[in-house]
Amino acid sequence: MRAPAPDQTPPIRAPKQGETAWLLVQIRWVGIISLIVALVYALKILRLDLPYEPIGVVTVLLVFYNLLTAVSVTRRTVLPDWVILAQLALDTGALTALLALSGGAASPFTMLLMVPPLLAVSLCTPFFALPIYLLSNLAMFGLVALTAEAGPAPTGLFLAFVLTSTLMVWFVLRLRLSMAARERAIEELRRAKAEADQLVGLGLLASGMAHELGTPLTTLAVTLDDWAEIGPPERDALAPELDRMITQLRRCRAIVSRTLQAAGRERLEAAADVPAEAEIRRILAIWSGSRGRARVPVQTTPALRGTRILTAPIFEAALVNLLDNAESVAPGTLEASLNREGNLLVFTLTDRGPGFPESVLANPGAPFLSGSGQPGRGLGLFLARNAIDRLGGRMELRNTPTGAEVRLSLPLLSRSLPEEIRHE
Repeated sequence: MRAPAPDQTPPIRAPKQGETAWLLVQIRWVGIISLIVALVYALKILRLDLPYEPIGVVTVLLVFYNLLTAVSVTRRTVLPDWVILAQLALDTGALTALLALSGGAASPFTMLLMVPPLLAVSLCTPFFALPIYLLSNLAMFGLVALTAEAGPAPTGLFLAFVLTSTLMVWFVLRLRLSMAARERAIEELRRAKAEADQLVGLGLLASGMAHELGTPLTTLAVTLDDWAEIGPPERDALAPELDRMITQLRRCRAIVSRTLQAAGRERLEAAADVPAEAEIRRILAIWSGSRGRARVPVQTTPALRGTRILTAPIFEAALVNLLDNAESVAPGTLEASLNREGNLLVFTLTDRGPGFPESVLANPGAPFLSGSGQPGRGLGLFLARNAIDRLGGRMELRNTPTGAEVRLSLPLLSRSLPEEIRHE
């Protein structure tokens, strides 16, 4: 999956903008039902003397308005900010009218005037949220002015409302800005990870190609050095030597072509669902044949019968890399085993060499960490570990009494992959 480019970072808007219209409808229904319950309670239980007819008219108008809104929108409707502004302004006006008819600033429901500005700053850009914030405070000022009581109490209530609404709106706005910054950071990390994964895969393929090219290029170099010192062989002996050199050149071309092909589909589009044991044996056979080495003995168990794994060119390159590293420090001593542990295929590669240095065991798979001490070395385990990680597996390193051990754990597939991603 391609990571989005930096300029595609979402703006500071609601996380689920397509649900804004439906969210407003739901909130309005909650408010209407709560209003009806409060009116019934005031009439039947408290027996308050309120102008129920005007209140009922406003309530019925709200019900019809919300019904029309609910019919015209869906969960995917995207509302522009000015429409959200208009709806919240209408809600603020209706709420102000209801509060004016039910006691003004003395009503215990005046704090509901904070809801529209909080919704506005949550769903709109700050520019469109500002009018709702001002309208809400203006409505509270009007309710205070209409209150029959005189004295400092209404004024104090208005100041408390302004202070509280300002703090809450500021907090929600800061929270949105923090969330937007976090989303940008997450997108940047995703992009960086996608690039790093691609570079790791390409690096692993390049490392495997370098190892494979080593043998034919060495053969060509030795032959040409001999010719430079003692001259080319006689005519009868020249033809076989030229044939051998041509064969090695063809092998180099095949290695490069195969690597370029794998690099072009490196991002696991070339993944294939294959029999586990057969795939491991195939890679081991390719490695031993290309290196002119005896086949690595493999111990298996009957539990592997019918098991399948996900493989890709990067997995083959990773395993070849590990084999080359082990062969370079302990030639001719490699042994392997295949086992099943639960839903995992466990491949273990051992040798009878000096083992891993403590620095490698302390940071397994760290880049440019090698026991040789030579500059530029130490990428093999790093690339192999990342390749195994990308296939959902795990690589572990440890020393045994007789040498070093590499343990690869790969998840077994419970079913075959869809045909569209099979490229065997």
